[in-house]
Amino acid sequence: MWVILLLEIALSIWIFYSIEPIKQSVRPALFELMRTYEETQGNMQFDKIQYNYECCGVDNHLDWVNTTWGQEHVGLLPGSCCHTMLQTCDISTTNFAQTGCYEYVMNYVDFTYSVNMTILLFSGFAQVVGISLSYTLTRLIREYEVAKDDK
Repeated sequence: MWVILLLEIALSIWIFYSIEPIKQSVRPALFELMRTYEETQGNMQFDKIQYNYECCGVDNHLDWVNTTWGQEHVGLLPGSCCHTMLQTCDISTTNFAQTGCYEYVMNYVDFTYSVNMTILLFSGFAQVVGISLSYTLTRLIREYEVAKDDK
């Protein structure tokens, strides 16, 4: 039990200290997905983010203007930015999400971090209680056996 508890403490410490580098890598990773939008599976991944969170680009829809895709499709946005799933939508209309995806993704990272830390905290607490109860039970059994042997 102690080994598992120590592993959970080590995992908690690792998660606590690794969250900042993870958070700092989110924005560059999102821009990289946009940069490689049609070259790789980045289009499916970024489309899924934009469609699910109803957002467009990293900071806003104008992020698409500076991408290869945006330069090849001047005045258009990917269909996942549109309020109704189209192949593309015109940037001159308001039929697309105005907010960027960065905040939504960061909220998801923060939520996942909070859930994982809460689970580890309660699991560790339950293990400490279990260890304490098992030691108490062991002590009571020994006292009972000693008392029984003295009779």
